[in-house]
Amino acid sequence: MTPEQLQNKKILLVGLGLTGVSVARYLQMHELSFDVADESAGWENANQSNDETKPVDFSNSVKHDVLSVELCMQYDVILLSPGVPRAHPAIAAALENKVSVIGDIELFASVATKPIIAVTGSNGKSTVVSWVAAVLQQAGQAAVLCGNIGKPALDALSESVAMYVLELSSYQLESTSSLKSFSAVVLNVSDDHMDRYASLAEYAKVKRTIYRHCIHRVFNADDKQTHLTAQESAQPAYGSVDASNDVSYSLVENSSARYTLKTEQNETFLCRDQQRVLNTVELQLPGMHNVANALAVMSLLDAFALTNQQLREGLMSFSGLVHRTQLIRDANGVRWYNDSKGTNIDACEKAILAMNGPVVLIAGGLGKGADFSELRNTVRQQVKALVLIGRDAQLIADALDGCVEAVHFANSMADAVHISAGISCNGDVVLLSPACASFDMFKNFEVRGEQFVAEVERLAA
Repeated sequence: MTPEQLQNKKILLVGLGLTGVSVARYLQMHELSFDVADESAGWENANQSNDETKPVDFSNSVKHDVLSVELCMQYDVILLSPGVPRAHPAIAAALENKVSVIGDIELFASVATKPIIAVTGSNGKSTVVSWVAAVLQQAGQAAVLCGNIGKPALDALSESVAMYVLELSSYQLESTSSLKSFSAVVLNVSDDHMDRYASLAEYAKVKRTIYRHCIHRVFNADDKQTHLTAQESAQPAYGSVDASNDVSYSLVENSSARYTLKTEQNETFLCRDQQRVLNTVELQLPGMHNVANALAVMSLLDAFALTNQQLREGLMSFSGLVHRTQLIRDANGVRWYNDSKGTNIDACEKAILAMNGPVVLIAGGLGKGADFSELRNTVRQQVKALVLIGRDAQLIADALDGCVEAVHFANSMADAVHISAGISCNGDVVLLSPACASFDMFKNFEVRGEQFVAEVERLAA
């Protein structure tokens, strides 16, 4: 929906987190009036600015502390922040009464004029979009990272941008219907956000909406939940402009996928059409999940005119993200890793499997309805002790009962690090990979990771 289409519409902005504030700034830039509903009274802090963005003036907006059915019925358009579910009774009633409910990505899609590379998935999407952007930037392309990472999409709009590399959550995709991406991928689907979706199948279906109107679709050949169903494929919106543009990748050797692996003389190579591109040992990121991420990066860039040398250099130089299997220190033979961004079971499992040595695992927080028993086999094989924090600590302990030598409960991150230091020894790995959201104890996963790093650094003081 363009600014012109929003003219003379009565607009309600719901939610004033980082994304909501970017929407408010966009509306104000286009001289569009709007009211605000935020049950946390977010506008009190939303008027703050930095060097890159203009402050938002809410003086002409009616402010509501309660999101009600009666309120929503008064508006033509509801601009919904991703943190507010469409299943909220007031939003559900608005949808039933044909009120237009859209999000920031729908606004972005209506005005973005440069190619968009779109990425979603339960895990790895921040790594993949950051890697894609880094490869393009190193090759001299003016690519900007935005969406669920980096700048909010609307704040990233600029004529100087050559292409947008867009990370999308399922929450953002729920309120998006007209995004036209140049290339897009669903990296994987695993048990996550089950507090918001009725089933894993429903969650996967939302993820796959990223393929609507996509020119170059990228598929993970190893995860069938990421593939379009026959019913979806029959819908015009999901039809690729040319199915021959579709690209797939796989960790299975001799796969029919374009991007895959080949082992020769005990060395494993990333390959395009069975032709070697890069030895996996040249990647800086640990674990087979990051090999899969590298294959996804190559697949997303398949249609871009990059030389093999540009691709190789971009793949090799990327050192990963803060808070994602980030090595903090190696002291007295114990390696400390920060994987605070590991907010679900699948991410936690991949982080554990990437470690070389017995693991002391710091986990816990808000479990989001996940079944932690799915970690039993991995924990039994590689974890020597659990140090549990947060609201669902006991739930995790019960699910993993009998899998480790010892379970410890910590009241704070400082306590968790202190306990871990006391029970780890030469050759061990201490890994913060919570498998949970952070909001019970921390503002976000970044703050959780920063506190972990600070406490680990204090050990050396």
